[in-house]
Amino acid sequence: MGKSLVTESADELVYIAESDIISFKELLAGTYYPADRKYNIICFHATQAVEKLLKGFIISNGKTVERIHDLDVLQKSAMKIDISFAKIKRECMLLNTFAQNIKYSSKIIITKQDIEKIIITGKCLQFPADKSNTRFIQQEAQL
Repeated sequence: MGKSLVTESADELVYIAESDIISFKELLAGTYYPADRKYNIICFHATQAVEKLLKGFIISNGKTVERIHDLDVLQKSAMKIDISFAKIKRECMLLNTFAQNIKYSSKIIITKQDIEKIIITGKCLQFPADKSNTRFIQQEAQL
């Protein structure tokens, strides 16, 4: 039996991704969490944002997408629509690796250097603008 399909609209997914982006920006700027927890949470929210934005992009282009969390698969699906998604392959792979590890282990610690590699640059969240969904353009501008 295959996985079920995402039923949310592209706009819904982008809206949820925006919340994750706000969360990781606030966490990055704040001092409440100790670093050994702060960066793990930031990485989690960044991963969630990228997942939702990729799914939103795919759906906004008239394609269906399974309810999966694998950024590598989602990035490849987006790349079939727009080859410029090849630019974020490395970042998606890194986020994918980190996300799997931090979900199930308290022994994995994401460092500030890890975060700088995959999040602070914003590269992984700078998606190509899609003519049918201007919110992707807004996402890029907000980073």
